[in-house]
Amino acid sequence: MDGGERLDEGPAALNSVLERPHADGRARPLEEIFPLRGDVGRARLMQETWRAFTVGMAGRVAAAFGDGRSPPEIAYAIGEVVHNYFRTRGLTLTSYELRRLVAELLVQRPTSGPLVQFASEPSTRTTAWTDADAATPPPAIGDAVFAGPPSRLVTVTPRALADVVAKGRARLGAEPFGLPRKVVIDAIAAALDGSPSDERDRLAALALSELCGLGPIDRLWADRSIRAVFVNGPDTLHVERDGVIEPSQERFRDRSHLEEIARRLVRRQTGPAAAISLRDGSEGVVLFPPAAPSGPVLALRRGEPGEATLERLVGGARLSRPMADLLRIATRSRLNALVVGPAGAGKTALLAALARDLGDTRVVTVAPHREFRWPSASKVEITASAQAPLATLLAAGLQLRPEVLVVDSLQPADAAVLGGLLSAGARGILAAGEPEAIAVVPRQCVDLLVSVGRLHGSFVVTSIEDGTGAQLFAYRQDGGFQRRATTASFAGTVHESGYGEALSSVLR
Repeated sequence: MDGGERLDEGPAALNSVLERPHADGRARPLEEIFPLRGDVGRARLMQETWRAFTVGMAGRVAAAFGDGRSPPEIAYAIGEVVHNYFRTRGLTLTSYELRRLVAELLVQRPTSGPLVQFASEPSTRTTAWTDADAATPPPAIGDAVFAGPPSRLVTVTPRALADVVAKGRARLGAEPFGLPRKVVIDAIAAALDGSPSDERDRLAALALSELCGLGPIDRLWADRSIRAVFVNGPDTLHVERDGVIEPSQERFRDRSHLEEIARRLVRRQTGPAAAISLRDGSEGVVLFPPAAPSGPVLALRRGEPGEATLERLVGGARLSRPMADLLRIATRSRLNALVVGPAGAGKTALLAALARDLGDTRVVTVAPHREFRWPSASKVEITASAQAPLATLLAAGLQLRPEVLVVDSLQPADAAVLGGLLSAGARGILAAGEPEAIAVVPRQCVDLLVSVGRLHGSFVVTSIEDGTGAQLFAYRQDGGFQRRATTASFAGTVHESGYGEALSSVLR
């Protein structure tokens, strides 16, 4: 069903697959219950309020089913709770919205008994269609016939993972975190011998995370919608989505498992409280006993793309120092550069780092998001939307006379417009998009092509090419970066801009 289509308000809709709550009991996102229309600010506040309601008001909703109430009384009591909760937060629900939310909560009612009881139940006596059928008992049907299709989400049981981790530890005979990665990978492969082939890759990745990574935190961090993780104890984890903190289903095995992961985060403990930082720019804190008497407590917040800097990216091995210097020279020489990579590969972070590095240079940013919203007197932020498409804002951005025009999240239609501007002689454009969009831009109009990809949970600059396709830098498969060429097709433009000597030093 299309998101803009009105949901059927009949009883059949409440029993369809799309109308059922999540299998783990969590309430569905609001946009799955009814389409969010109108003001964007109200829609965002509605989503946040619904998330908070499902976490904080579960007890009030459950209580509405008690005291021998009739079905209409239960629905009215729940409706009153929902209405008052939203109203006190400045939101007045329409009758349609209120009915849909009440119906959602009724579907998730406790299973102690039916909500509606008929006066007389239908007969359970089996009646055959024909006399011949009555004389012949039906054939036995195996349970396998009724088995559901294999799950794409749940493919590994906790017991299977625990067995592989235990076997891997036994083979290694030492703390895995301090061993070379290949040694641990080989031990996991040996422990997986005999496992089903369709589970091996996923089991191997999860086991490597348990032995050398952050275990449950790695699994949570793979969900890009999660902005922060809070660990109150081995079996109490919370996450933050859309500004709302909610419980997580992930767990540590026990206190010793949590302590092991906390030590990996801190590396070197010098006191009861230690600041932590990850290579992707995420930061947080860990509290150890005696400050946290029940065991380590930690909070980890994801680094926002717009907060990235070149120094952080170099420090996190996202690119090398010479590569960063080359990109600095390129932006200051007003070269045209494209950043290409899949979704979530770090394109926005790289654009933000380069724009921040320009200091007081006049920069204009055009993007369908607000990641470039840091305060700067010399920066102009333009935000694309359905009412103001990115393609129509590109020419306007150039008319603001920027030294560098930063464009993010290019789509193929936008890239076609950008290609026309580049062909007409526009300079100083730094744009990013996925491969299908970047392929539309004429390569002869581009001075630099920067490719990014994801590696070990964070992004890395995999290569930098000049306009002819010659690789200037590339990421090595064994780790680190390698200089591939000592001359670049854009060297003349850079020399004219006064950075010729700096370019020669970077490529030497």
